[in-house]
Amino acid sequence: MRDLIFVILLLTLLFVVPGCNETTIEPLPTGAFAYTSYDSLGTVIARGWLSFDCHDSTYVKGDWSINKVGNPQRIGPQIGDGNLVGSFIEGKLNIELNPNFVDNNLSLIGVLEGNNYGGKWIYSSFAGNTNRGRFEAIRK
Repeated sequence: MRDLIFVILLLTLLFVVPGCNETTIEPLPTGAFAYTSYDSLGTVIARGWLSFDCHDSTYVKGDWSINKVGNPQRIGPQIGDGNLVGSFIEGKLNIELNPNFVDNNLSLIGVLEGNNYGGKWIYSSFAGNTNRGRFEAIRK
């Protein structure tokens, strides 16, 4: 009986614990925004951080690191880490998380007000706009 309990415990650790890494949020860099994205139903699908500088009144450049929460589908390349670029257009900050690709990109379109940046995310694939939701980012 003890051996059976040991095997069950070992299997639980092998299969459950590695999955926890997907939702682990690494420490935020100084001045970064804590990022949370939601699917169209309002369920949290990803968390992480965005860090960017406004080089002038139009150009934005920075880095990001985001992990998925649960097992969301078709959320595009907002998982992992990378460089971002963006610009202000008509009062909105538009950021591209995968700027070297047109057909596999995630766009963040929102309003930057003080320490808050929020709006909608759009995943664009070869087929066009594939999925969307909303996001919020708060500078810590």
